[in-house]
Amino acid sequence: MPDTEGARGSIVRVRAGLLLMVALLLLCLSGGTFIARQFQLGYGWALLMAAVIALAVGYGVFRLTNRLYLGIAGLVTLATTYLAYDFLRNAMQWSAGVSMVLAAIPFVILVAAFWDFRRLKGEVRAWANRR
Repeated sequence: MPDTEGARGSIVRVRAGLLLMVALLLLCLSGGTFIARQFQLGYGWALLMAAVIALAVGYGVFRLTNRLYLGIAGLVTLATTYLAYDFLRNAMQWSAGVSMVLAAIPFVILVAAFWDFRRLKGEVRAWANRR
């Protein structure tokens, strides 16, 4: 994990891992909204359920081992890349070469996001332990 002793400033800065955090929060918000709608509850309950889901997801992510985290990240990255390629190849009917090149874009973005989120997780843990 990165050395945070030299950096005494804030841990918040623009990074690729923040994209993954935003995606997880949006997933939790949609999950809370879905559950609230199923039980015909209001938006307050939806936000409460989203907060509970976000806490559970956050706890789960921070408890993952590095090997398990990288395995899940690899599966998500490869599945997303394949789905992008499949969509471009079959639905858009583009050539295999163009589809492969364009499918590499989400691959690179997801690899950067997962890798940076792993580093961000370590920095947040070090920052919290320092407090």
